Amino acid sequence: MKLKIIALLLLSVAILSAQQKKVAPDFTLNTIDGKEIKLSDYRGKVVIIDFWATWCPPCRKEIPGFVELKNKYDKQIEIIGISVDRNAEQVKSFYKSNKMNYPVAMATQDVVKAYDAITKLQYIPTTFIVDKDGSLYDVKVGFASKEEFEKIIKTLISDGKKN
Repeated sequence: MKLKIIALLLLSVAILSAQQKKVAPDFTLNTIDGKEIKLSDYRGKVVIIDFWATWCPPCRKEIPGFVELKNKYDKQIEIIGISVDRNAEQVKSFYKSNKMNYPVAMATQDVVKAYDAITKLQYIPTTFIVDKDGSLYDVKVGFASKEEFEKIIKTLISDGKKN
């Protein structure tokens, strides 16, 4: 009997945890080409928020996969690159030479602070995956393959439940 009660309690905690989704901190940033982007404008889409830098080898390795995913899932997702570089001109040059097809903005202290509160932004890349409702679904610290991101995208586009 005690075992059944414990099992029910654990199940209840798991269900409550799943229901208490954390909303991704909203932000408004200017992209490197001067356009304003606001995270909340992308509700209804899966959003990948990638904190990265031009000098970071794992970051550079992820970018071609993001370009491919944006091409493949164009209207269903948005990818937002948030560069922690200090030189916007260097980021613009990198953006062009790597044929990046998604918005890139320079990190601000406010955005870094908001996302650092979720998981310490000690390492880059650090990538936040936001579901269609604007809730945080997953965080990847360090390199993650295009296939890993695509699996999450497919899940969130269909039913949004973790496997």
